Amino acid sequence: MASVPVSHLILFIASLVIAAGVVGTITTGVDRVSAAVDDAGLDATEQLRTDVTVISDPSAGVYNATEENVTLLIKNTGTYRLAPDGSDLDVVFDGAYVRPDALSGELVSADGANAWSRGDVLRLTIDVSEIEGQDGGLVDGDHRVYLSVNGDEELFQFRVEGGN
Repeated sequence: MASVPVSHLILFIASLVIAAGVVGTITTGVDRVSAAVDDAGLDATEQLRTDVTVISDPSAGVYNATEENVTLLIKNTGTYRLAPDGSDLDVVFDGAYVRPDALSGELVSADGANAWSRGDVLRLTIDVSEIEGQDGGLVDGDHRVYLSVNGDEELFQFRVEGGN
């Protein structure tokens, strides 16, 4: 008769151990999902707060043939603070990725600022001679500069004509 309570006790202890293992596994999974949701929320907030606008006039001659560079004025119209040298920007020029060493940025509306804040204007200079496939400067015709930062995307189109 004593063997029945002992076997029940063993089964009860085994079920508690299994239940504790399941709870531990589920808790770990829930923690991971919660952390992923928090990270996604922060990324979404960063994307929503980031907005830049190219304010250069495409017909004003953004291309300098002598220096072989394109200069764009870009305004931070979002609330997210960006790097003051434009290093947060990813740039694609006529379908070719522009390496960071071919870009230089300088804030023109905020002297000595540590960040590119809302309302500040960045002068971004793209060294065309450093872009793959652009040896000898830009050919006459239409050109495109695609900018991306934290999910915000801007397209700037301009035309180079014989006099440049």
